[in-house]
Amino acid sequence: MSLSPPAFPSRSVLGLTVTLALAAASCGTPTADDTAQRAVMNDLAHEVMLPIYDELEQGALPLPPAVAAFCDGPTEATLTAAQAAWRAARVPWKHAEAFRFGPVEDLRIGSAIDFWPARTDSIESAITAAPEPVTTAHIASLGVSTKGLPALEFLLFDPAGGNAAVLASLGGADAAGKKRCAYARALADAIAADTTTAQEAWSLEGGAFVNQVAKAGSGSTLFLTGQDGIARVVNLLIAAMIAVSENRVSRPLGIVSGTGPDPTLVESRFSDDSIEDLLGTLRGVEDVYLGRHGDRSGRGISELVAARSPAIDSSVKKALADAMAATSAVPAPLRTAITDHPAAVTKAQDALRVVRRLLSTDVASVLGVAVTLSDNDGD
Repeated sequence: MSLSPPAFPSRSVLGLTVTLALAAASCGTPTADDTAQRAVMNDLAHEVMLPIYDELEQGALPLPPAVAAFCDGPTEATLTAAQAAWRAARVPWKHAEAFRFGPVEDLRIGSAIDFWPARTDSIESAITAAPEPVTTAHIASLGVSTKGLPALEFLLFDPAGGNAAVLASLGGADAAGKKRCAYARALADAIAADTTTAQEAWSLEGGAFVNQVAKAGSGSTLFLTGQDGIARVVNLLIAAMIAVSENRVSRPLGIVSGTGPDPTLVESRFSDDSIEDLLGTLRGVEDVYLGRHGDRSGRGISELVAARSPAIDSSVKKALADAMAATSAVPAPLRTAITDHPAAVTKAQDALRVVRRLLSTDVASVLGVAVTLSDNDGD
């Protein structure tokens, strides 16, 4: 007996519209190959994805007290601590972008945490219009362009004026400064709340979405076969690489528009963490491909690829390492590198594109995955 499960609905993954068509699933005994796929999905769920969501929540929890400490006592030291907390919260979020699906999209948490490029005019207007006191509930009610990590970054960092400018803007005793800091404090609270919601939705103690991934082909209502799960994961990795190589490198370089470099399209341009952002997403892709994260390890996409083509697996691993090296070699910050060091940025982009190409052609082909998005998919 065979079933034809419905296609997944269209979803925004890192700003990319992805419609995933599922292959038919068999009601009979799983094949040996499907058993391997189900084992990979189990390990990815428990050794990579859930641990990253745990880190996402733990990374964001120190953010509200750090911002509050700055607002209560604005000094160079408290500002630096708040900036460090912002960076710490961002690291696991970038890792999680390699598999942005499930609750983070269903509950619209992804865009609430990280809508970019930051629209500074919208943020300023939202601050002006905000009620007093500015509450977390008010922030939650706002559009995505006026909240999340990019909005908080805009308030905590100033690449032109440095920390002195931030202290003048947020640390002043005047009503305007106090309101801006109150808005920043509420932003931090909302970000932490969103990460907790995401983690709880994934956790076994909460919504247990981790089981929908881990039990692909053996009880999951989302993935009726192991192949369904692998197809989704591979497409998510491709989506992440398109976002990195095309949206976050090509667009600032001006390749997409043909109008030349545009620093306003650089991600995290206020903190100048753009290169770390690229590396963070790339590390997330690598973790999912290899099936490991930190000191945790299991079976990843690599195991399935290597079983069918060791050469392709070796090529992907080399391409990931090359992309890491080329991206790390771009002279920071990216907002100036796109004009001052375009050759280095282009070299990184080329290396990122190699990873994307290998995933969307060689890996997808050897695993029998239908790729359902293209380079034309964008924000």
